[in-house]
Amino acid sequence: MIGERAAGSSGRPLWRRLRLVLIALGVALALTACADEHPLDTLTEAGPDAREINDLFFPVLGVAIVVFFLVQGAVIYLAVRYRVRRKAASEAAADPGGDDLYGDDEYPEQVHGNLRLELAWTIIPTILLAVISVFALISLVELNEVSAAEDDLRVTVVGQQWWWEFQYHLDGDTSTPPDIVTANELVIPVYQQVPLEITSRDVIHSFWIPRLNGKRDAVPGRTHPWVIEADETGRFLGQCTEFCGLSHAYMRMYAVVLTPAEWEEWVQGQVIDAAPLEEGDPGYEGQEVFLANCANCHVVNGVTDVNLDGVLDGTEDYAGANSTTSALVAGAAPNLTHVASRTTFAGSIFDLYEDRAERIPYLEVAERGDLNRGDLEAWIRNAPERKANDADGARGMTAFPGLTEGDIDALVEYLMTLR
Repeated sequence: MIGERAAGSSGRPLWRRLRLVLIALGVALALTACADEHPLDTLTEAGPDAREINDLFFPVLGVAIVVFFLVQGAVIYLAVRYRVRRKAASEAAADPGGDDLYGDDEYPEQVHGNLRLELAWTIIPTILLAVISVFALISLVELNEVSAAEDDLRVTVVGQQWWWEFQYHLDGDTSTPPDIVTANELVIPVYQQVPLEITSRDVIHSFWIPRLNGKRDAVPGRTHPWVIEADETGRFLGQCTEFCGLSHAYMRMYAVVLTPAEWEEWVQGQVIDAAPLEEGDPGYEGQEVFLANCANCHVVNGVTDVNLDGVLDGTEDYAGANSTTSALVAGAAPNLTHVASRTTFAGSIFDLYEDRAERIPYLEVAERGDLNRGDLEAWIRNAPERKANDADGARGMTAFPGLTEGDIDALVEYLMTLR
């Protein structure tokens, strides 16, 4: 009885620990399924490139699962089949003072090498990997294939700590100044392949919108080609996936996919420069606050002159080397010419409007959406408090403790005129 009680008590803690591990694993799996309404969903593709990736992923996953269970099954079988068993309870009771907890089972026959097994577990994985490699190479070639014409839309994607800039070349010529410069939201037409040229101004980033395509690194001094295409309209979340500093986790972006007609309407609005406001115009006071405090970094085409060359800023300031370097301050902060037409700000971590874009058509959100004034004013007042950065090192937006609440209200009113 003593032996049975001892054996039972020694087994219960092990089961309790195993049960805790299983519960923790279940909770972890449940938490990984938790997300907001814009998850980084790799399994629900919304474009041909993402579908190509999944067509490769699922068969490879199936092979991996089979191999996993074969290997783990063999390990478990061997561990159970040839384990050294503890003494029976009756033997332990008969010899309570014995130090040997185990019986006198003989060791199984020791075998040194097995040529057939060694050849099998070398050749079979080699064949599997070779077959997978062939299909992976085919997928890589197809993912890099560009069917768009040379004069079709092309976008230069520039990563920067900690936001994304998009420079649109409507004629496909990326060697000339872009026609549109925007930030954080890549707006594209549905059913059209859009070639991307991805680069960085500072450190290595990685551009990833999982429902539309895989990842492509953004490397300073280099340009990596990529393509993006959607076969449904909507708003798809993306994320920088290369650790790039303090706010790497908060360097997001959206791909906004519009119908061809909506896309043309969006383009017509974006190519127009903002007009300087005159005294008495709604937002004029905010414009003066903007020019005195924000125009050292941010551009509003047709209004600001960040280079102090006597010429109002425009997209020509993003031509040549300045398109991907920080030689111009204009190239180092988000262009705000049409900021009110976007749905997010601060690296897409805050919604600009309370109503998300999928509830209101994208082109109508500035008219019909409820402004998220609380987050916008808090961001203007003290951006480093809302998103970690290194403002002193020109990495991120600085705080403005000198602005009064009236200044901030006027500034917000001005920003809402930039549609």
